[in-house]
Amino acid sequence: MSDVHLSGGCQCGAVRFHITGNVGTPSICHCRMCQKAHGAPVIGWLTVPDDKLDWTRGAPAAFRSSAEAVRSFCGHCGTPLAFHRDGAAATDIAIAALDEPERSAPVRQYGIEARMSWFDTAHLLPGEVAGACNSSFQHPDHDTADWVPHHV
Repeated sequence: MSDVHLSGGCQCGAVRFHITGNVGTPSICHCRMCQKAHGAPVIGWLTVPDDKLDWTRGAPAAFRSSAEAVRSFCGHCGTPLAFHRDGAAATDIAIAALDEPERSAPVRQYGIEARMSWFDTAHLLPGEVAGACNSSFQHPDHDTADWVPHHV
């Protein structure tokens, strides 16, 4: 992806980021470490050069998930946000944390040795629309000048 302008952040709005410029290839990862970190069978990542990523509100908390990498998340609501390998000049940003995740469709996958056996047929399951939530405290999918997170 080239010359992009993307924003995103956590669910509560305490941490926000902006991406400007050329970014790497979007991907999905099935590895067991990503599954555990996100509580999900697969996670989408967008690789962003560190000089193209700005944390615009708050700062993420961090957890050293291995001897080689640190994972970042919102310290208030727990939203997983980023993965940074030691010594790398880029950070992987969780695609679902973007305000417009559809703009970063994955083109490759990693960690396929841990891919759930049912992953390739999940789209065949019966589906239903989730519907609107009239009492959501989730940050909207766009930048805001002011936002007061509803922390417990």
